[in-house]
Amino acid sequence: MKKLLIAIIVLGSFSSCSNYYKAVLVPQPANADSIGNLKKTNRYFILRNGSEAFVMTNISISTDNKNLQCNLETLPFEHRLHLTNGRNGKMKYNKKNNITDENETAVLNEVHIYLTPDGNIAPGSYTLALDKVKKTEIIEKDKIKTKHSYAMGTAVGISTAVVGIGVIVALMAASGVSPIHF
Repeated sequence: MKKLLIAIIVLGSFSSCSNYYKAVLVPQPANADSIGNLKKTNRYFILRNGSEAFVMTNISISTDNKNLQCNLETLPFEHRLHLTNGRNGKMKYNKKNNITDENETAVLNEVHIYLTPDGNIAPGSYTLALDKVKKTEIIEKDKIKTKHSYAMGTAVGISTAVVGIGVIVALMAASGVSPIHF
């Protein structure tokens, strides 16, 4: 009976706790300074071309500050979370989970550069005219939404535990077992 009670409390306390991220729009248009500043923070650059996405590596800015040169590569699986707006489209991510060994925190280090769809983009060397960038997003942890999720999860967990204890006590009383001596 004690094991059942502990299981109810543990399961209830972890329900509904989620980690969220948000896409923050870079306020200024893409230019050499904004790209340079993002590069200094060691962000992971992803070029978004309609439904396609590529990793941008070896990024450099032209001497006239109008173009960005890079290599485009296939986007690895661990950086595909934001392509679908996170888990279930709700901008959720999982921290490392000991059961599934899943870690989606890589999303928190990404910069997404969006273009008007261009059918000529393919993996390999690429020159991007900075004036062709529609928008740039930086992915960050949504601390407020995550905190609310944990607070709600705790409230649901406590409620579940209280109901579980009530059910166990009621079952014990109905079977003639004293709740004090279980």
